[in-house]
Amino acid sequence: PVGLVTALLLARWQVPSVVLEAAQAERTHPGSRAICFQRDVLDVFDRAGCADEILAEGVTWTMGRTYYRSSELFAVTFPAAGAGTPPPWINISQASVERYLLARASAEPLIELRFGSAVTEVEENGASVSVLAGRDRFRGSHLVGADGSRSAVRDLLGIGFPGRSFDDQFLICDIRAELPFPSERRFFFDPSWNPGRQVLVHQCPHGVWRIDWQVPAGFDLDAERASGALDERIRQVTGGAPYQIVWATAYRFHERVAESFCTSRAFLAGDAAHLYAPFGARGLNSGAQDADNLAWKLAFVKRGWAPPSLLASYGSERAAAAAENLRVTSGTMAFLVPQTDSARRRDRKSTRLNSSHIT
Repeated sequence: PVGLVTALLLARWQVPSVVLEAAQAERTHPGSRAICFQRDVLDVFDRAGCADEILAEGVTWTMGRTYYRSSELFAVTFPAAGAGTPPPWINISQASVERYLLARASAEPLIELRFGSAVTEVEENGASVSVLAGRDRFRGSHLVGADGSRSAVRDLLGIGFPGRSFDDQFLICDIRAELPFPSERRFFFDPSWNPGRQVLVHQCPHGVWRIDWQVPAGFDLDAERASGALDERIRQVTGGAPYQIVWATAYRFHERVAESFCTSRAFLAGDAAHLYAPFGARGLNSGAQDADNLAWKLAFVKRGWAPPSLLASYGSERAAAAAENLRVTSGTMAFLVPQTDSARRRDRKSTRLNSSHIT
């Protein structure tokens, strides 16, 4: 999605591009994956030409509630949308966003889409950059590597990707059900039905609800399905309402930032440049902001409106944004997944005190 946003924004400035996709055809990801998109990123999608479709499908929410065990700690209300203003948040699956971006890019004559084109070689010289993808070589003025956390472009450029991974796993289930909940985000800290860990509930389009559980490091999804424990886990949220599992997966969080976001003519964007824990919805949102920052600078340099030195500001500005996102998500994860006994006692004490003040 980050590569498509970049190409669409370049086309807005009448700059042509080639999008190289390793997959043989249009990808059809199962499940929700990234779901929360914030107001300023909806503005980016508007400039890319597909905000109307995304807003029409997405679920709008303005309230976030946080619970400790059985007590509500606090609720945060985001300003509602005004006339001509996007809502503060919408929930929509990453797959839907990609579909709308791809449809818009496919209709744009300044964008050439090449599927089955995995990049295996990158060469930079003073005036251009070229890549080998399959049997074809492509040459252009600049290269944007928006090819995900296992970025081939990043590896070929020799840029390190330091950081860490968390041992705890997180389970996601997309379920289709009719639930008596309003359109709001609900976060449960240390509930009796997931003791010592967290649960997050979001409403998504088409009657789907996204539930995230923090689960132990040794969690086995297949075993949980077979034993009936997954059904018991889901029913702690749905009660007696019938439901259908649309998608379920378990994964670990990673926090990593590239050692550099750019070379002389190549740039990293999205997960190729940074990975965050997803609390705070800073992954794909940040990737769209990378594209927004980079595209106009490339266009201005290409059209002679700015010197090539402008492009260096992409690396400094987006690296600063990545450092701030990493600071926030690292602090959040240190609280949600404390790594020492003393940290666990401190966090539980803090939450109990807040709970007692409210009750």
